[in-house]
Amino acid sequence: MAEIRVPVLLATSNGVGMGHLTRQVTVALAGADRLDVTLLSLSAALPTVARAAGDGRLPGADRLRFEYCPSRTSPWQGAGAAKVAWRTHWDPYLADRLVALVAETGARVVAFDGVVPYAGLLRARQALPRTAFVWVRRGMWRPGVGAAWLARAAHFDAVVEPGDVGGAADTGPTAGLPGVVRTAPISLTSVLPALPRAEARERLGLDPARPALLLAPGSGAYADVSTLLRTVVRDVRDAAPDWQVAVTRQAIARHAADVTDGPDGTDGSLVVLRDVYPLAPLLGAFDAAVGAAGYNAVHEHVSVGLPTLLVPSTGHETDDQVARSHGVADLGAALVATDGAGLRSGLDRLLDPGVRAEVRAACADLPPADGAREVADLLARLGADRPAVDRPAPAGPPAWRRPALAAAGARRGVPLVTEEHDPVGPEQPVEHLLAGASPEYRARRRAAARWLYR
Repeated sequence: MAEIRVPVLLATSNGVGMGHLTRQVTVALAGADRLDVTLLSLSAALPTVARAAGDGRLPGADRLRFEYCPSRTSPWQGAGAAKVAWRTHWDPYLADRLVALVAETGARVVAFDGVVPYAGLLRARQALPRTAFVWVRRGMWRPGVGAAWLARAAHFDAVVEPGDVGGAADTGPTAGLPGVVRTAPISLTSVLPALPRAEARERLGLDPARPALLLAPGSGAYADVSTLLRTVVRDVRDAAPDWQVAVTRQAIARHAADVTDGPDGTDGSLVVLRDVYPLAPLLGAFDAAVGAAGYNAVHEHVSVGLPTLLVPSTGHETDDQVARSHGVADLGAALVATDGAGLRSGLDRLLDPGVRAEVRAACADLPPADGAREVADLLARLGADRPAVDRPAPAGPPAWRRPALAAAGARRGVPLVTEEHDPVGPEQPVEHLLAGASPEYRARRRAAARWLYR
């Protein structure tokens, strides 16, 4: 009997790191036997994921299809009147992109992972009443934020909250909300096999004979992490000179990964891991870690039993990393530092073999982070009896805005490209296309580009 998989569209916000994208990739891999996935993302990190899928670093992702959509704050928005026009018309543009892609792929379900359900997403929901819409949003929101965003849950067929190992410390507005499907935590470690320690070290360029510490400061989008980098490298070098330190630097990170304490910037103690994705299968290369307390990193480290000193970022609008850190530390599954003194004392503890053994034991007692399978099951069920969209009506900007568009200036030429092109890097705008797109889809995309790029 031929394999039957439910076509679904997984969408993500732009975010400041890899979190939303990685969760959706995990769901796609967990449901590979029953979901036919297209991934649409506003994130500039999408090319990193697409390349990893293409060259085999994401086993099982060879059937995933990708498409990039510029966000409201894309660098292509221009300045002055052009910027105002872009932001005014971006939500109708997003709705048009979503509706067109659902029709092109035959998706029965749209699952959005992000903090804010954009007006354009809700507009697409209205235009696709027979397509199931799901909002996947992590918990641990900071107290007092996001009430208006949470009220948009009523527009979705289901709201999914992936579990959080630090969830007992959640005191924010999502804690205990009714009508939410709560799953186990989601971690890429549940779908990607771990590489043997020696192979992982070879891939990362680590000395096979020396202990290794992973320094993962996150995207650095909201804070200067140079102090963290210098402190960790200096203190490890002073207290445990036999250790080597490897620091991650994502392509979309806003921090520099270089440390200038030594004559060559590293003094031989720092290995820079530039845009290594996915890192989850390679975590066995490390003996300990220091890093931010974002959702994905925490659950990957805990899942593989990697003793970690969490240094939570406090600049995120919704993500309560301080609460998550303390929730995990209360379980004994990590250490936490929230100031300079705590960082130094935490490093001393982290370098103690006995403390690391205690953390590994606590991690081993935690349930598996395999919530992606639960989400994939839910999407398959929701989409099983839904019809495909048949020739959706043209969208475009609101009629009352079209005269303003016509007066906004000359049209810019906007090429259409395939997913083999890096759609994020060029300064010149591009419209990224799904590989093998139909003539009808290309025509609709050209029409949308004509009224957006002014």
